[in-house]
Amino acid sequence: MEISLVNCNNIDEGLMVITPNKLNIRYGINGTGKSTITKAIELKINDPNKLIELKPFKLIDSNSELEPQVTIPDSINSVLVFNEEYLNKFLYKEDELIANSYEIFIKTPEFTASMEEIERLLSEIKKVFDENQDLEQIIIDFESLSKSFSTTQSGLSKSSAIYKGLKEGNKQEHIPTHLIGYSKLIKDKSCTSWLDWQIKGEQFLEISEDDCPYCTSSTVEKKEMIIAVSKVYDKNVIKNFSIIIHALENLGDYFSSSAKETLKSITEKKSGLEKGEEDFIVEIKKQIDNLLSKLKALKSISPSSFSEDENVIDKLNSLIINIALFDRLKSSKTTLIIDSLNASLKIVLEKVGLLQGGINRQKMLVQKLIERHKISINSFLENAGYKYEVELINQVDNYKLLLKHIDSSKTLKGGKQHLSFGEKNAFALVLFMYEALSRKPDLIILDDPISSFDKNKKYAIMHMLFRNDSKACLKSKTVLMLTHDLDPVIDTVKVLKEFSGISESKFIYNKGGELLEKSITKYDLLTFSQICKKVIASDADDIIKLIYLRRHHEVIDDLGNEYHVLSNLFHKRNFRDLRDTRKGIGNDMMSDEDFECGVEAIKKDLPEFLYDHSLSKILDESFLKDLFESAPNYYSKLNVFRMLYDDHFNELSSVLRKFINESYHIENELICQLDPNDYEVIPQFIIEECEKYINEKFPI
Repeated sequence: MEISLVNCNNIDEGLMVITPNKLNIRYGINGTGKSTITKAIELKINDPNKLIELKPFKLIDSNSELEPQVTIPDSINSVLVFNEEYLNKFLYKEDELIANSYEIFIKTPEFTASMEEIERLLSEIKKVFDENQDLEQIIIDFESLSKSFSTTQSGLSKSSAIYKGLKEGNKQEHIPTHLIGYSKLIKDKSCTSWLDWQIKGEQFLEISEDDCPYCTSSTVEKKEMIIAVSKVYDKNVIKNFSIIIHALENLGDYFSSSAKETLKSITEKKSGLEKGEEDFIVEIKKQIDNLLSKLKALKSISPSSFSEDENVIDKLNSLIINIALFDRLKSSKTTLIIDSLNASLKIVLEKVGLLQGGINRQKMLVQKLIERHKISINSFLENAGYKYEVELINQVDNYKLLLKHIDSSKTLKGGKQHLSFGEKNAFALVLFMYEALSRKPDLIILDDPISSFDKNKKYAIMHMLFRNDSKACLKSKTVLMLTHDLDPVIDTVKVLKEFSGISESKFIYNKGGELLEKSITKYDLLTFSQICKKVIASDADDIIKLIYLRRHHEVIDDLGNEYHVLSNLFHKRNFRDLRDTRKGIGNDMMSDEDFECGVEAIKKDLPEFLYDHSLSKILDESFLKDLFESAPNYYSKLNVFRMLYDDHFNELSSVLRKFINESYHIENELICQLDPNDYEVIPQFIIEECEKYINEKFPI
């Protein structure tokens, strides 16, 4: 699978070849363009129009029409990326560790198939709702009516809409004599809009008695009547009461004849409510609420409607509606719907054995999934040395992954406020793995996922991600891991046989804007002692060989005569000034005998070695400059530059000095490493800085 990038940030062009269904590790030093690779692939798949964001500054400044281009295989249509943005966007919510725990941990293909089978057995009940489109509106209207009939322990609430609308009688139906002129307006359906307009106009009455704010005629005789409207009629009360009347009209066919007549007489009364009438309305509300509860339970019935140990027969029987208990709602239309629902329940009850079995299997599957995920995550946390555990629980049909410390029985809110930076990253990687298993993207990208961890935690994470059962980890998935950490390369290529055949590693580097990659095998990962011996046996210049010979003795801690001869050589000391650091200060001159012994030892590796001849080369700046230019790799160039600029080291920039001091001791970093003679582990910009200093000090 080839992925090519053109004109993306610091990558002018580049081609990566990754292997499907494997862990593809790309190791590269900082500045190579690893994050650019991640962003380019993600944008190409998810939002190609935003690729322009990766246009290099040099093209922007030159007003070039060249634009970023990314080419990926047709087989890659989805990608999931682990990076800091993922951690911030999806993890550590207020009351759980990760959003969508149900989708990630529970909703497996097996679980979905189980749910579908149970839904099929419950389909007769769903069918009643599908065939009765009015049922949805009935539920809505009944809910609205129930809210307006709000009650207290003593009866009808005085703050309820129906009480406010009727406490002085129905004033829309019985208009006061002095406002009879407004009859048509008050009784109209748009009464509340008119009242709003009418009341707003009152504030302008005092401006002029000759100019009515509504009709510009005189207000002398009308003023009291105009003001009386707002005193008698409350816009909000009328509005809410109108909603009740409208709902009662819509639901009229669902009330018994006597209940409908009684409600009509109550809502059209001229005087306020009596106690018996209030009790009647309270009873209506009770029956509505009970019927609503049954209807909503049947409408939403699903596998999750059945609790852990609940008997299915008992549950279904509890949903049967006894029309005799709803005398106020006992109409032919209500009876027809209830009979349909009860009939559907009886059909389902005939299959109760199958349903009970399906629900039991589904519950067992959920428990199995929860236990498996819990054991897996907690095992990782224990192996990595983290003192936390997770619980996956069902909070009212909403599965959540919760965190707790092993020293406490209480679950913790979220994770941000409790976990360290490293702990958050470790959790994030594991939870990311589960999301990837759930979503099944064509390509998974891990952008520098484990470089911040110590070796034990790196091992635990790599084991969790790639060495478990293939169905429970990212093994056999197409994964691109971009990293500046060599440890996972060493582990997967050289140390852990379990990764053989499931992973491949390559070194990526940026040379003049061109992104290149080079395979890494176990034979490319060497100790620094092996690297030194390899160079000493090569056809490199003798000065380069002597550099590695000295390093070899430093690494194996053999600081005898041979090492001291080389140390004196690279400190540019002539025969009169030879020093021996094994001796005390003031009496540290190297003896002729020790010197000769050291030279003879060096000749075992470099038979032609002559101290004075090598010293003359090191003292010859022109020779060193030529050696720098002809050096076969960046690491050799850096070592030659160090010799060339050794006497003027303080003239260099602090950044370059720091890098040289650190890279100069590259042998101290890892037990195994890539041979810097074969892999350009030194950034190109560092060598360019060295070239600049050389050209300034030694112009042609």
